[in-house]
Amino acid sequence: MPDRYNKAIVIGDACVDVHLKMADLLDDTKAVPYRMVLGGTSASCAGTLARLGIDTSFLGTVGKDFGGRFIINELKTLRIDTEMTIVKEELNTVNVLAFIDDQGERHLWGFPRVEQAYPDLDLKRVDLYKIKTASWLHSSGMTALVKGSMQDNLPELYKIAYEAGVPTSFDLNTRVSDLSLLDPKGVEAIKKILPYVRFLFGSIKDEFYSFRPCEDPMDSARFFTGKDKTVIARMGKDGFVIMKDGEERKYATYEVEAVNTTGAGDSFNAGFIAAMLRGEDVYEAAEFANAVAAYKISREEQDTCISYEMIVDFMKDHHLRNRED
Repeated sequence: MPDRYNKAIVIGDACVDVHLKMADLLDDTKAVPYRMVLGGTSASCAGTLARLGIDTSFLGTVGKDFGGRFIINELKTLRIDTEMTIVKEELNTVNVLAFIDDQGERHLWGFPRVEQAYPDLDLKRVDLYKIKTASWLHSSGMTALVKGSMQDNLPELYKIAYEAGVPTSFDLNTRVSDLSLLDPKGVEAIKKILPYVRFLFGSIKDEFYSFRPCEDPMDSARFFTGKDKTVIARMGKDGFVIMKDGEERKYATYEVEAVNTTGAGDSFNAGFIAAMLRGEDVYEAAEFANAVAAYKISREEQDTCISYEMIVDFMKDHHLRNRED
């Protein structure tokens, strides 16, 4: 029997994010500056996990094209294990133009729209022993929203990991308050995953509400709590709430200026997983995750200069909104 894999496996979408500021696009007196970074809700989470010192593996599909080569190079640069990363010559890696406005909010447009790589997951090419012996398993609802074999096989991988005792987390990340706007098969895939999730992330006013509409959106999130399941529901600038074992704790966000919100949720998820794997409890992990997200959105360079030690220092030097000293 081989040794346990003991890496955090992140499954799902990977793309090339091209960051462009809208203000620069309107200035026709100079060439438009841009940055290419590792993108996709899952690959972004994996990247932050690795920067926070966690042994990480990425399981997803890319094309044998410029985008695919860029992604694999970025993963390897971060020392993320790419042995589980699948390359298919006939499929296209997605590129996403991220237009950033003056408030730091991003507006996304992805291409190509046909024969995309990330909705594909060939189960025959997945080492299931690694799934069963991982230190953690994480993915995102965005991964399951486009028709492909990922919709069929991602629930199966969650079931395998969960039954093997691997800690599992999932971010709903559908970004809509009305599920009828989504591919029904994608919604069904997410519903099949939920019984095998120990830590469930999502936006309280749209994502949790969309799966369980209630007059009080808090009740929407409460519906998903239960034995062996913790809900971490985000409320935008109002912070987030943890629901666990009948207890609820609300947290405020940090007082920072939002420069670029790209990947804030993915950074939060990575911070939470990293802290849990370092032995913190759920509430300590949530506090750390809160700081990781705040650190990321307050900086122009989304994919550089972050470490566990930097986040610890950030928490010492910054205050939460409306905190009473």
